[in-house]
Amino acid sequence: MHSIWQEKIEFPEYPILKRDKKADVLYIGATLQNAVEAHFQHAQGKAVMMLEEKVISQMPELGGMGILRAENRRERKSLWKLRDYISGRQIPCEMEVISDDCIWIHPVKLFLFMTEGIEIYEQTAVCSRQGKRLDIGSAYVDAAEIIEAEKRKEPFYVYVFAESGSGKMPEGEFEEMRRYKNFWLAGSARRDVEGYLYFWEI
Repeated sequence: MHSIWQEKIEFPEYPILKRDKKADVLYIGATLQNAVEAHFQHAQGKAVMMLEEKVISQMPELGGMGILRAENRRERKSLWKLRDYISGRQIPCEMEVISDDCIWIHPVKLFLFMTEGIEIYEQTAVCSRQGKRLDIGSAYVDAAEIIEAEKRKEPFYVYVFAESGSGKMPEGEFEEMRRYKNFWLAGSARRDVEGYLYFWEI
């Protein structure tokens, strides 16, 4: 099941890496966090690459909840930098500033904008790693810095609910919740939620 963010979105055709490459910074995993960091590294003139073992256009987890939060001073500084950058560049990612510690965005649109000009390879899995050299089976990748995306340990589900006539939020125990167009998105570790239109796992 695709996420709500992937509807009517055209993804670039990302190639499969089949020859040796070098990079200053290599990101493993097509995540929004990696995309944002890669964008700013690329803007500093560094040679940046991203590897993803799946087909990016078919990754429901890429969408997530579209909620970016800061939980400490360092994260708040990074969030404000991103917020001001999105606003200043008028990046079309449907940003809503909820508070000093939270913004809502269209994560796939932001991902696609932030990865423009960056070398991205999909269906490219790392077989083994020796220091700064990665073996991807068909080739080697050497990078001065390697950053791997953190993977969620427990399943987490994003449920899509139709907005009620009263505009009220869906009831239930949800860890995160936000409105998007005529829907409510609710995130939960539970798999026994009722009344949703559809869901995806992140």
